[in-house]
Amino acid sequence: MAPPALDTSHERAARAADRSRIAHIEAQISELERTISSLKEEKYSLRARLAIYTYPVLTLPNEIVSEIFVHFLPAFPQFPPPIGLLSPYLLCQICRKWRDIAFSTPALWSVISLTFCKAGRVPQKLRYLQISIERSGSCRLSLKLGTRLNKSQLVELRRMIIDHFHRVEYLDLSSWPGFEFSTDTEFSLPRLRGLKLGYSIEELTTPFVAPLLQHVVLRTLYALPSSIFPWFQLTVITVLWIKLNDYSYLMNQLVNVVHCHLSIYPTGNLSFGDIMLAHLETFIVENLSSYLAPSGIIATLTLPALRRFQIAETFFAAQDDTVDSITALVTRSGCNLRELSITDVQTAHATAYHDAFPSTLLASSLEITEPFLIDRWEDDAESSDSDDESETTDSED
Repeated sequence: MAPPALDTSHERAARAADRSRIAHIEAQISELERTISSLKEEKYSLRARLAIYTYPVLTLPNEIVSEIFVHFLPAFPQFPPPIGLLSPYLLCQICRKWRDIAFSTPALWSVISLTFCKAGRVPQKLRYLQISIERSGSCRLSLKLGTRLNKSQLVELRRMIIDHFHRVEYLDLSSWPGFEFSTDTEFSLPRLRGLKLGYSIEELTTPFVAPLLQHVVLRTLYALPSSIFPWFQLTVITVLWIKLNDYSYLMNQLVNVVHCHLSIYPTGNLSFGDIMLAHLETFIVENLSSYLAPSGIIATLTLPALRRFQIAETFFAAQDDTVDSITALVTRSGCNLRELSITDVQTAHATAYHDAFPSTLLASSLEITEPFLIDRWEDDAESSDSDDESETTDSED
């Protein structure tokens, strides 16, 4: 066994230095702990001071906050997104008080937009719809509902909507092609003012009772029974596919129309006599094909209130002079035409229009601001069925 190594003076000095360093570190730790303790006490004191402070906005009466919330969202009947910016649920994420106020403000939940694309998500979205309708209380409703599912998967949804028809003021079913209105009794929507339909209108078999209805968008109009729809009430109408037969019928019915946008497929028979539409200010007539239409699309119309007019040159037969036809309409009507748009215009005719209507604004197309005069079909159906609404609903429980 080897003898133990001798403890040299150098090693003793090193150990002494380590002990001194440890003592110094412990002193530093003690000082830092005292600093941390002091900072924690200051933090608790500051928190206590903030806790007793009431932000001025939180002193507002709940009724005022509720009114501010209503003005935060897009104006009725425009549709806010289900989540995110401009969603009513965003107001529920600020604080508990605002959450409670938002949940108890019926107007925030009276505008609902939902698309049903996957059968597995139907129960969750029905729950979202039911919660929103319940929170809306007795408020008027604006509903936009779309689906790609078959009728058997939507029985409960259809029943839920019909149960609240008495409160619906705006109804957009443009992305729900197969909605069934037909029942054994009249469909009554006593507060309905605006309606958008896909391929549903030709399925109507009972009268559509909507005494306040004025604004309508239809994807198509084909062979509609004359007693079904209250045409005489309408002030704004868009039809995005209509044949000449139905155009002839419709123009005789729109006695109170102010803004009209018709996309015509020029087949069938054009047959109507002299028609005066005393209130029509905006008239947009589009040709859905390259075929020339029979002569007489506007030949017997008198439109004394006409201010804005758009039509395709292909609506005038070869023997018709387009400029003369429009000039005759303006002269016959005695109207003050302010804007004129001739689509598909031949270059040779452009100067003739400027000469014939020197005080009228000539444009390639009219700028459409009236939401029921859409220039394309608004198909907002989702390409995939997101979980946004379901997640939002679950998070509030």
